[in-house]
Amino acid sequence: MPHYSEKSIFPMQGGCPCGYVRYQVNQAPLLVHCCHCTSCQRELGTAFAINAIIESDQLELLPPAQPTIPGTKGAPGGALAGFNATFARLTFSDTTCGPVVLKTENAEPQATANANANRDMETSTVELVTLPTESSVGMTVAQCSACHSGLWAHYADAGPHTTYLRAGTLDAAHEINPDVHIFTRSKRGFISLADGKPQFESYYKERAGFIRDDCKARYAALEEKTGTYMAELRAALGK
Repeated sequence: MPHYSEKSIFPMQGGCPCGYVRYQVNQAPLLVHCCHCTSCQRELGTAFAINAIIESDQLELLPPAQPTIPGTKGAPGGALAGFNATFARLTFSDTTCGPVVLKTENAEPQATANANANRDMETSTVELVTLPTESSVGMTVAQCSACHSGLWAHYADAGPHTTYLRAGTLDAAHEINPDVHIFTRSKRGFISLADGKPQFESYYKERAGFIRDDCKARYAALEEKTGTYMAELRAALGK
């Protein structure tokens, strides 16, 4: 099976279940890891998280769209998704989502929002929530401001410069397989890791060794960008 970087699948779009947040990833991820830590299990309510690591400026916000069903290996997807108003009432729903429109008529076009230095904060479609982590630094999760589904996160390693995209929110998530498994010490017992990918009981110590040759220049540029951010964070942590 060819690696995702060898397929002609990028740019690739994705979004939240209600369609209010739509995005496009313009290049293949630098790395994709499958995280089995208990924090990811709790946050997502599932056994693991698949994170596609990408430079934040390679994630482009698009206008809201009709919600659709994601594709699978055997089916292309794209069918419209919806809900029944009576069902929503009978299940005591406080609100319903999608399809929706921009909150303000004068909002900046979403297709250019990625050019903003503070992209996430300058769009009404995304809200940022910082959650506690074992490291006590935290993680900032980007959620749809309508359905509150998590879409990506920023972690301490590169802050706002790197986006950990929840790969399951991609329209063709089945095309993306992990390059490495981390925090296998808390892997759920019913999961068998037989894909031949590297495994680590906790976090890997050195990411550079997993970066593909075609991404080394991109990774070096990203490392250079994070200098000021890391200096400020280390000072705040007393390091």
